[in-house]
Amino acid sequence: MKVVFLGTGTSHGIPAIGCNCAVCRSTNTRNKRRRTSLYVRVNDQHIVIDTPPDFRDQVLTYGLTRVDRVLITHPHADHIFGFDDLRRFSYMQAMSIPVHGSPATIKELQQKFHYVTEDSIWRASVPRATFQPMTHVETWAGVEIEPVPAPHGPMQVYGYILRCGGRSIGYLPDCSAMDDALMARWQGLDVMVLDALRHKPHPTHLSLTEAIEALQHIRPRRGYLTHLCHDLEHETVNAALPTGIQVAYDGLTLEW
Repeated sequence: MKVVFLGTGTSHGIPAIGCNCAVCRSTNTRNKRRRTSLYVRVNDQHIVIDTPPDFRDQVLTYGLTRVDRVLITHPHADHIFGFDDLRRFSYMQAMSIPVHGSPATIKELQQKFHYVTEDSIWRASVPRATFQPMTHVETWAGVEIEPVPAPHGPMQVYGYILRCGGRSIGYLPDCSAMDDALMARWQGLDVMVLDALRHKPHPTHLSLTEAIEALQHIRPRRGYLTHLCHDLEHETVNAALPTGIQVAYDGLTLEW
């Protein structure tokens, strides 16, 4: 299994527009954060989780040449507004790319990107995608995908667990609370990637302290923090984390 963090930042991205804070001015490349997205290659399947506004730049920077399937966590702008750039992949691969999410997410994607399924004169200039609601564990080409509903403030989003050949990763970039039942869903994983927006509590995201506590309860072999805002300086936060937990950064690549 190969995993590439295409983006690890919150909705503003880092540096934030018009901000002069130390993190936004930092020359450390690990403080430069595109909007959150993940690429997973497993069993010769190329899977992307979320298509943020930075998607084209992410693809070009990290050399993605194929996308077989897309998982969408939820339809907020910072997670879907690079969707149209899937058209290059559907063109190069001569295929309609399956796009999965909760029934509510798929309904909203069909509304926002209505032109994808319309038979019009623009058909050759838009992505070829097949919207497929997902409500339970599914297996494609030997890769098991489990959607895990979680709260994101007042709305419900999906996190995902991918398993194949004894390897596993959990991904939940937006989450506001984790009770015992939800944490139990994520246990036993090789890697767990979790939302950790900032130091202060937030109504729709886990704080750094809350994310650490959740990962210590879940106990993956390796835990990574993502969806970070400019309150969190990479080196400072990373140095203070418990053993087994790290701050993810754009371009971080894991293989196991």
